[in-house]
Amino acid sequence: MRKDLIHTAGRPTRWWNQAPWSSNRLMRPSDRIWSSLVIAAVAIGTLAIPVAAAVGTSVYASGRARIEQQQHVDSQWSGTVSPDPVPGTKDMGAARKVVAWTMNGTARTEPLVAHFSARPGDTIAVWTNATGDQVPPPPQTSSTAVDGIAAAITLYCASVLAVHGMLTAARTLISWRNGRAWDAEWSGAFPPHA
Repeated sequence: MRKDLIHTAGRPTRWWNQAPWSSNRLMRPSDRIWSSLVIAAVAIGTLAIPVAAAVGTSVYASGRARIEQQQHVDSQWSGTVSPDPVPGTKDMGAARKVVAWTMNGTARTEPLVAHFSARPGDTIAVWTNATGDQVPPPPQTSSTAVDGIAAAITLYCASVLAVHGMLTAARTLISWRNGRAWDAEWSGAFPPHA
């Protein structure tokens, strides 16, 4: 018997009978409200997918434009790692190396952050801004794809969690109201003994 009830509960006909527009006279108004809220939650969850995708695309496009603009503003030069250690440090594979490079015809030798495996004589990239100050290399444009995907997933998960929270709160209130109504009907049908 119980096995039949479990199979019956999952049938689409049961869902159709619990729809808010159902003509079933046994449905309470709170059941119709709950059905309406579930339908609205499914609609919101479905509509959140293209909205999250649009936000993710926007984050990707703006990040890519920012990085490309930074690549056009900053300049890259080829520098050679010098065998001289950085003044005031012991060279034990430290990330700061003395690098010599030529920028617009002017020879420069300055310490900068390089990969720890860079050896004297290795050629590395040196990035400078418009005033000639050293700047870190701009990030790769592929990193903006990760930002866009993360933004889309975060927005979608936040919207689903918000809808779930509202459904949980509504279900709690509806259950509380139905319990109070059931208690009132029960006490009316069976008054307490004096």
